[in-house]
Amino acid sequence: MSQPTITFQIKSLEESFGVKLFERDRQQVRLTDAGFAFREYAQSIMDSVDAAQECLSGLHARLRLRVSCGPVGQFVLLPAVIRALAEQYPKFELEVSELTTEEMMSRLPEGKMDALLMVGSLPIKGLRFDPICKETLVAMVSRRSPLAAGRSISVEELRRTSVIASRTKDCRFHQPWLHSLLAPFGITPRIVESPQSCSVQFAYAAAGEGIAITTASMAICSFPDVVVLPFAEPLPALQLGLASIESNESTAMTVFRKIVMQCACASGSGRVRQSAGSQLVKNSVSAGPLTRLLQRRHRISARNTTHKQ
Repeated sequence: MSQPTITFQIKSLEESFGVKLFERDRQQVRLTDAGFAFREYAQSIMDSVDAAQECLSGLHARLRLRVSCGPVGQFVLLPAVIRALAEQYPKFELEVSELTTEEMMSRLPEGKMDALLMVGSLPIKGLRFDPICKETLVAMVSRRSPLAAGRSISVEELRRTSVIASRTKDCRFHQPWLHSLLAPFGITPRIVESPQSCSVQFAYAAAGEGIAITTASMAICSFPDVVVLPFAEPLPALQLGLASIESNESTAMTVFRKIVMQCACASGSGRVRQSAGSQLVKNSVSAGPLTRLLQRRHRISARNTTHKQ
């Protein structure tokens, strides 16, 4: 800053306060009593300006993300993601919300949500969808149902038994998906509506209100009075992934995507046996603990059968 500019600013400051801040002579410039008094306030102002500048410049580099999870994300992948973020990026701020599908679809394009974890590819303009895994479908039935005694369940049972599905106001896709899933078998499902909450839907299943069709990894949920059964017939796997708006290229989004994929890959690949004599269905990423649970159950059943013989 040039000397004339400094002189002009000092003069303007003195005129604004109506006091003389500096004494000037040929040899030196000294602070007046008013200048000494003002110096403390000037220092405080400069400290505040520096702090504000540091805060504002740090906003761009701040790692903060708002995420909502599908049921599989909450129980299977999210815990690993949270641990990995805490270890690798301890200052990462992750805000997790539980939303219905309809709420996800409105908040993501509005910028009120940054990412959706372990959901299907939703019809949202400008959506980026990163596939994570294909989940095998299984049935959750009441432990009191005669079906619970079997090693698997046939799709044909759904001709006689109701299927639990999300209310259309919570998810417009669930009931049409069930109809398309069962249409190749000539079955029109009898729908029992419930809120879009896996806990509520599992409670309906436990109460004997119907069968809940869910993903293989959900077997890790310890829910009372329900039994998980693989389907005897091959059903199409459910593709799940990470959804975000394509224009979101923030550092936080990039870091989160990397961590999610690391955790998904770390789970390895897995298999689920759908029935005693059916083919094995491979998942691109592990079906999770359910895979091991079902395999273990079949091994135990096989041993028991051998002992009886």
